[in-house]
Amino acid sequence: MSYFSGQGRVYIGARDPLGHPLGLSYVGNVPELKVSLSVETLEHQESVSGQRLTDLQLIKTKKGEFSCTLEELIPSNLALGLYGVSTEQTAGTVTAETLPNPLNPGELYLLAKQNLSEVMIKDSGSPAKTLAQAQYRVNAKHGSLTVLDKSENGPFVEPFKVDYSYGTAQSTAMFTQPLPERWIRFEGLNTADGNREVVIDLYRVAINPAKELSIITDELMKFELSGQVLADTLKSAQGDLGQFGRIVLL
Repeated sequence: MSYFSGQGRVYIGARDPLGHPLGLSYVGNVPELKVSLSVETLEHQESVSGQRLTDLQLIKTKKGEFSCTLEELIPSNLALGLYGVSTEQTAGTVTAETLPNPLNPGELYLLAKQNLSEVMIKDSGSPAKTLAQAQYRVNAKHGSLTVLDKSENGPFVEPFKVDYSYGTAQSTAMFTQPLPERWIRFEGLNTADGNREVVIDLYRVAINPAKELSIITDELMKFELSGQVLADTLKSAQGDLGQFGRIVLL
């Protein structure tokens, strides 16, 4: 008997124009990985015997579904699930970023960058007046601030302007890229068969956007990455690789 209980690593990467995999990225810990295959058939019933027996079944379509649960919030995973591109924010400085006018004390105002330091707020007067540090509160990591009082040391000429330095960060915008088609590989072990090694390749998977991101929860955040396994017509249907994928037992 050869039972199966798998564990291992999942890698996802782009394909070149000839259908070959480019460099694949490790997606981190995956507690669940599924591949579902199905066919749509056309059935024919004979009309001779009086029992309308099914005497023919034709396969109309072949398709597969892929899903895996991701646990690691890394830029490459977010880019796939959000149809976006992850960009690196390099350190720099901003001078005279303008705040809304009029500014209401107690409300939260967003700045263009995150991971801030050396924040200074000035008005638009000539010469410009600087707000005392006790007059505002900065959420430095998040890139936002709240002016607590704008009457002390005033009057001030609005709009207020902010100077600050910012550090590195990673950002992924949502829905900035077309539907991604990716090569998916599982390199793992069959723990029910003496840790026998196994490889699974899916050559062409159209990735769906992440169904849900549980942002506030008492558990570790997990999100599902799913997609449709498409036929790779650059491969031969009768070849050793097939057109959808393969399972290799080592």
